[in-house]
Amino acid sequence: MESQAQETAPEIINNPLSSLPENSPARDIDCLTQAPAAVDGGFNYLEMGSALIAVATSIAGAAFQNLLLTSIATLPLSASLVMNLAERKKLAQKLQAEIAQHHMTQSTLIQTQTNHANQLGNLMAGLAQVSDQVQGVQGQVSDLGRGTRDLHDYTRILGTEQKQIEEVVDCLRQIENYTQAIQSDPSHAKAYYNRGLTHQRLGDAEAAVLDYTEAIQVNDTYAKAYHNRGVARAAIGDRKGAVTDLRTAAKHFFEQGDITSYQRARDLAKRVHEVGDPAKDSKEVPLELLFS
Repeated sequence: MESQAQETAPEIINNPLSSLPENSPARDIDCLTQAPAAVDGGFNYLEMGSALIAVATSIAGAAFQNLLLTSIATLPLSASLVMNLAERKKLAQKLQAEIAQHHMTQSTLIQTQTNHANQLGNLMAGLAQVSDQVQGVQGQVSDLGRGTRDLHDYTRILGTEQKQIEEVVDCLRQIENYTQAIQSDPSHAKAYYNRGLTHQRLGDAEAAVLDYTEAIQVNDTYAKAYHNRGVARAAIGDRKGAVTDLRTAAKHFFEQGDITSYQRARDLAKRVHEVGDPAKDSKEVPLELLFS
């Protein structure tokens, strides 16, 4: 036993690789390097190539195993990266879709604003036309208003003229009645006086003077006839005759006890005399002055 151990020990010392496992790549390489010395022509070149291929295969297998383990270890990271890229792609597509939708919405809004602007322009043009039409209508209304006022004025004038015509017709009827009364009784002083008043109302002062004169010839103390004849003479410019008649009327009013009429006739005679003064440069006495 000891001899066997001793015999074995030198062998181990001389060949340290002998302690390695039989399937160790290092042992195989050592065997290949020592093969020519140990065996006389035991291996040929084919066997050496096979051994080298086996060693390379073992090394490649180990490297592939390490690479496979590394690949498996990095697989979650790669998957996360792929998922991240996919999410980014989806997000980019979503953003592009939203941008396209935004552009479409913006285009729609621009078109809508353009349509609104066109509609507003049309409305403004229509409003201008309506304004012109309103102004035209207002002008027509104003013309109608003026026409209405003119019509009212004309109607009022017609009413006044109609009233005046009625008064004239009434006066003419009265003159006819007084004339018939005078024809029936030529000494009817009252009929002459009333017919003279009617002529005076019609503005025929000369005819009124004639009738008042007839009444005075019938009754020479007819104070009212003197008074009104004086007024009629003043109207036709006979101031001297007017003053004489008014003073005579005042005298008869006083004698008859009509103090109010006396004072009125006296004051009127004075005024006619003053107006008739040459320094006053007046040729006629207005009736409204005589009766004021």
